[in-house]
Amino acid sequence: MTKNVRLGIIRARHNSAVPVIPDAACIAMLMTGEHAVLKYWINTTRGHLDFIDSPMFPWVDVTLGADTSRAAQAKAAVDALLAKFPDPNPLAGLDGLIVLIHPGAAGFGAGATGVAGLPTAVLSAGFSNHTFMCHETGHVLGFPHTFGLDNNGTDWDPNDATIIVGPEYGSPYDLMSSASFGSRWLGAGPTYSASPTFAGPAIAGWPNAGAFSMGPHLSRANLHLHLPDALAGRVVEQAFPQPGATVTARLVPVSASTGTCLLILHPPGEPPSGAGRVYVEYRIPEGWDAGLDPVGPSLSRSGVVVHSLVDQPNVGPRAWYRGSIPTVSVDRDVTVAMTPLVVRTDNVDDHWVDVAVTVGTGRRVDIVRGNHTDDMVGVIGELQQSNSPCGDPIRKGSFATATTDQFGLRTIGFGGVGEPVAPAATVSWTVGGVPAPGPSGKVDVPVGDVSFPIDYTIDPVVFELQLTSRGGERYETPVAVTVTGDGASATASATFSALGWFDGIHPDDVEALGNCLRRIADRYRVAPPPFRKPSPDPPWTPPMLRRLADVRWFDKAVRLLDELPGLEAEGRNALLQITSSQIQPVPTMLDRLGADGIDFSVPEAELTDWLGDPEFTPYPAMAEALLKLLDGNRLRRPVFLDVIVFNYENSPGNPSPRRVEDVDTRVLKAAVVEGSNDRYGEAGSDFGELLSVR
Repeated sequence: MTKNVRLGIIRARHNSAVPVIPDAACIAMLMTGEHAVLKYWINTTRGHLDFIDSPMFPWVDVTLGADTSRAAQAKAAVDALLAKFPDPNPLAGLDGLIVLIHPGAAGFGAGATGVAGLPTAVLSAGFSNHTFMCHETGHVLGFPHTFGLDNNGTDWDPNDATIIVGPEYGSPYDLMSSASFGSRWLGAGPTYSASPTFAGPAIAGWPNAGAFSMGPHLSRANLHLHLPDALAGRVVEQAFPQPGATVTARLVPVSASTGTCLLILHPPGEPPSGAGRVYVEYRIPEGWDAGLDPVGPSLSRSGVVVHSLVDQPNVGPRAWYRGSIPTVSVDRDVTVAMTPLVVRTDNVDDHWVDVAVTVGTGRRVDIVRGNHTDDMVGVIGELQQSNSPCGDPIRKGSFATATTDQFGLRTIGFGGVGEPVAPAATVSWTVGGVPAPGPSGKVDVPVGDVSFPIDYTIDPVVFELQLTSRGGERYETPVAVTVTGDGASATASATFSALGWFDGIHPDDVEALGNCLRRIADRYRVAPPPFRKPSPDPPWTPPMLRRLADVRWFDKAVRLLDELPGLEAEGRNALLQITSSQIQPVPTMLDRLGADGIDFSVPEAELTDWLGDPEFTPYPAMAEALLKLLDGNRLRRPVFLDVIVFNYENSPGNPSPRRVEDVDTRVLKAAVVEGSNDRYGEAGSDFGELLSVR
C-alpha cells in the first residue's frame, strides 16, 4: 500500500539581479526527473511513498536581512508566497515544504526546520548538492539521523581549535548520515573516510555544477524502523539464535525490486522501543548505491551491512551502524557489538548473498581455489602427423606446460569491518614450506632431492596467492596460509600440482577436431557434449586424479556409444576415434574397471589376454556388463574381477556368457556381493550397500 505525501516546493529568489532557474530544470532536479529528489524517495522506499498532487509554486522574490538562518529564510519564503497567493491558502492540505533559496550565499543556513506548522527543508540552489537535498527532505518525511562510528559530522566549525567527535552521522551506508557517513578527518587520528555517493547526470539550466553528487540508499534498517510498511513482504524476522544454533537467510540487494532484502533479529525480551534489535542487509553498487566501492580504503564498500537499534538519550531509538562484511575481502564475518551475535557470509553472488548468524564463532581460514591453467609452452620431441575422422590434418605429440594456480582465502573469527581502526589480521603464505615474502617474487621449492623455482604474486587487498611453474616440470607441493589476529592463528592448506606436460593433440588443432565432431554429430544426429573432453580436466587436481577423471569420462562416452539407437558402425567408429584421440594413452578395459573399483588378483598379462578373447572366455562380456551395471558409480571397496567371474560361472546352471545381453544382472550382483564378502570377511546381501555413488 502506498502512502501519499504532499510536499509543497517554494522557490524563493533573494537577488532579483540573478535570473530564475527555468521550470524544466527545477522539475528535473526536484520532482519528476529520473534522478529527482522526490524520485529518490519513491525509489528508496520501493514505491511505498508517492508525492501525487505535490505542487511546485511559481517563483517569489524575498528580502533577507541580517538573519539568514534556515528558519528566517523559510519564513520569508512562506510570507512571500502567502502575499502573492492570499486566497485560498496555498499551504492547505500539505504535509511538508521544500524551500529552494536562489542563488543562496556562503553563510546562509540550510537544512531542516519548521514553518507555518509544517516540517520544512531549506535548500540553497547555489550550494546544496543532490545528497544534501535528499537528506533534508528525509527529515521532512520523518527520518532522523543514523549513528555508529565516531566521526566529525557534528563539528560545524572544523577550523577552530575544538575538535568534536561523536557517533551521530556514523553510518557509511545510510543517506541520513550524509553529514559525514562516519568519516573522521580532524585531529591526530585515527582517521578514516566513507564516500558512498556518485556523480549523477547534470541538469541543463541548474546553476550549481557541483550539485549532482547523489546517493546512497536509505538503509533498510532505518527504513524499517520508521516506515515498516515500505518493506512488507521483503523481510525475514527471527529471534536471536541460541548458542550452538544458526539463523540463515538469503538476501537480495537493497536495490532489487523483489525478494527478501532484510534480516531482522529480535533479542530476548525486546522492549517496545525495539532496542537491541539487529538488522542485516546486502548492499551492492547499483541504483542509488552506485557510489559504493568494491575495495578500500573507503568504508562504504559493497557487501553485507549490519545495524542495530539503540535507544539514544533524549532522542529515542536510532539505527546504529555495527559493521560490514565487504564482498572483496578475506573477512567473512563481523561481530555485532553490544550483542553475542556474529554475522557471516557463506555464499555471495551479484544478485544475492547467504548469511548465517551464530552466537560467537571459532576461528577458521579456508583456501578458495581460483583460476587454473596449464598453458602449453613448447613441444617435447617430434610431432606425429595424423588425421581426424573427417580427414583434417592434426598433430599429436608431447607438450610442455606451465601451470598457473590462484589460491584465495576466507577467514572466520578474525573481525570484519566493525571497527575501521582495529588492527588487521596478518596473512602469510608458504609454498613447499618456504615462505613467500612481499607482494611478488620467486620461491625455490624442494621436491625430493631437487628444487623447482615457482613465481608468485600476492594481491595486496585480498591476499590471493598466484603461483606459476616453469614449463616441463611435473611435481606436487603443499601450499599453506596462516592468518593471525588478536593473538590467535588459523591455518589452511592445499596442493599446487604442476602438470608439466601432456600427451595428445596439439592445442592449435583442437578446434579442427571440434569442427569434425560437429559435422559427425549433425550427420548422425548425436548430441556431442559427452564426446568432448571436459575442460578444465578437472582443475586443481594432481595428475593421478586427473587421469582417473579422464578414464571415467572415457568410460561414460564409450558406454553411451553402445546405447545410441540407430547409430551406424561408421558413425560409432568415428565417435570412438574422436573420444580416444582426446586421451593419451587411451584407457584400457582394466583402466575403466579400476576407475569403478574393480581390480584383479591374477597376473595382469593373463587377464589382459582373457579380456581380448570374446570367443573362448566370458571376460569381455562380463566386463562390459559390470560397467553397465555400475553405470558410473564406484564400489566403496575394490572387488576382484576374476573372483566375480568365478562366482558367476559357478552359480546354478554354470553360465558362461559370451555376449553382454546374455549376462544375468541378478546373478552378476550376487557374484559381486559374494566376492566382496569373501575378501572382507562380511556377510552382506545388498549390492546397493557396496556402492559409493558419485
